[in-house]
Amino acid sequence: MEDSNQGGNMPFDLSELTGFQFGPAWAKPGADTAPSLSKMHPIERGERRSGPRRPSADRDRRAPRAEGAQDSRRPRKGAPRHDRDNREERPRRELPQPAEGFRVELRPTNGILEIFSKEIQKQKRALSLLDLARIVMAGKDRYDLVFMKLENGSMLIHSKKGDGACWLSEAEAISYIWSAPWFSELYTAEEAEVEAPKGNFTAVAVCPLGGEVIGPVNWHGYQAALMNLYRSKYANMALDVFKNRITINKDEEVVQAWLAAACKKTVWKPTREGAEDCVLEDAKAVESDFAANHLNDTYEIVDKVFVNGATPRKLLSPGLSAHVATMSDRTRRSPQMLIPNLCHGLARHHMPIYKWQGNHYTGPSRVRAIPEDTVLADRMMAIVNWSKEHSGEKVEAMFAALSGVPAGTDEESKKAASDAYAPFAADMIWLLEQGFVVVTSDNSIWYPKGSVAPAPAKTEPRRRPKKKGNNKPRSADKPQNNE
Repeated sequence: MEDSNQGGNMPFDLSELTGFQFGPAWAKPGADTAPSLSKMHPIERGERRSGPRRPSADRDRRAPRAEGAQDSRRPRKGAPRHDRDNREERPRRELPQPAEGFRVELRPTNGILEIFSKEIQKQKRALSLLDLARIVMAGKDRYDLVFMKLENGSMLIHSKKGDGACWLSEAEAISYIWSAPWFSELYTAEEAEVEAPKGNFTAVAVCPLGGEVIGPVNWHGYQAALMNLYRSKYANMALDVFKNRITINKDEEVVQAWLAAACKKTVWKPTREGAEDCVLEDAKAVESDFAANHLNDTYEIVDKVFVNGATPRKLLSPGLSAHVATMSDRTRRSPQMLIPNLCHGLARHHMPIYKWQGNHYTGPSRVRAIPEDTVLADRMMAIVNWSKEHSGEKVEAMFAALSGVPAGTDEESKKAASDAYAPFAADMIWLLEQGFVVVTSDNSIWYPKGSVAPAPAKTEPRRRPKKKGNNKPRSADKPQNNE
């Protein structure tokens, strides 16, 4: 299976994800390069709350509640259950266990890696891999889970229809056909007149999830109708949970409406050539026909499959879906887990990876010291010397200092500053591509190496030390020619 490319064709603005300022160009002085604090959560801004705290005296003077009024605040611990919450508790759904027998990895998609490569090369910024990992985990369609079958693992039954469905058993693969978008390509549904059900029916079972009327529980076709509804619409939830949601309606109009509908029956006809006269009376007959005639054309058995993080859970076997949920959540909470696979992916796109300031980075080039014998032009040398003395300050401050033209606010001043900064910007781009200086995502410029690298020194060949107690050299210890 090929790597997923989801996310590669969609409009994608990297700066919108984390507040990184990729967009502002160096020739635009006065641009605000810091992330907008107004868009951040108060806790992320380091604040405890969005407004001033009310003085304690004001809090004590709050208006008392009217007599008999209910307190909407959280009940005190130990209060009776009926006083704390009278709402009916929903049954908690047990999560499925992750399927065993697979090696599972979470990797960034090829599409997001292409975007990283293009943006970094275009903007010449150095980015922490931890920040890139956070960007990947910010959208489910930006990463894949790779399932690799081990010796004791189940077979992976992957759909050939491009819908991303993947199952661990033929029973799951066949059951999926009722909700598959390609079902109508294989079968057509028709209504046929049938004899009305016989019996005394005073109530019908109803599914409140979608309002479907199933039929009376004492009707001989009730179980088949119940399972047909479950397979076609609610197979993504546990069967026991689905059955517990069913309610009973005794309204006579609802019962009579069901009786009228029960006089009609849905049958299916295959669309394949040579099966025009075949009529499948029930769901079991459809599933048997699919297994015999379409299973091998619809699915393939593989040892490795890429499952995109945005794949709906109803398209996956519960054991695979559990892996997607747990690994996505774990990596989202600890994005550093993604860094090794992020390194491999960026390397495939010819992006350099290096360690700087204790973290892994990628950028237009690896950082390196300027060789001692390198001769730089005056503007380039000025940029290098300024970045040595002012590492961590903004690029705009450097341009203003070296050009002698401060950044203005009116249009005429901005135009003058832009013209003065342009030659320095062109020279700095070359330094960035060589790795001699670094500009990070917040438009700060750094000198990555502490000193100029010395020229390689000539070293004399090392002599073999003599062993103690034996002044006479062995015949094998011949003197070297340069001694």
